[in-house]
Amino acid sequence: MIARLVLLAGFVALVAALVQWRVVDREPAADRGDEANPGYFLTGVDLQEFGVDGKLRIGLQSISANQDPVSGVVRLSEVAVDYHAPTGQTWKLTSDEARVPQGGSTVEFEGDVLLKGRPGGEPQAAELHTPRLTLDTVNEVADTRSPVELAFGTHRLRGLGMHADLKAGMLRLESDVNGQFTP
Repeated sequence: MIARLVLLAGFVALVAALVQWRVVDREPAADRGDEANPGYFLTGVDLQEFGVDGKLRIGLQSISANQDPVSGVVRLSEVAVDYHAPTGQTWKLTSDEARVPQGGSTVEFEGDVLLKGRPGGEPQAAELHTPRLTLDTVNEVADTRSPVELAFGTHRLRGLGMHADLKAGMLRLESDVNGQFTP
């Protein structure tokens, strides 16, 4: 009987020591100075997204990717995106930087944004220049409210703002449109 009481007392003492160690005497968390450190930092980024048909839909390359641990926003530098449209066309988008908000359904490109590709069966490539562009990867739509220059062959169109439906292959300049068509 005494052995059982000693064993029970030892067990209670062990539980009390564990509670004391885990709850009461636990050191306060170290100073969380890691907010300045990225959630992750990658170099030489190469991401690919495939469609439901198994074909490559979007390929993204970047020199680096840096995640903010608080907001979840990922910042990319020196970005190149290859977009493979369902119609078989390939569009290449480059920019100095990009931001991918948490959730990843949109990408916000900034700094010398250039979108190049061959619309329809055109023999010459089209180029779109703008300082900013947002790409909705789910709905496959690109938008900007910034100045835009669209060049195809010797033709140039300028406008303020642009909306492009990449699935349908349609582009609309929003306002202040002017152009030059050289034969």
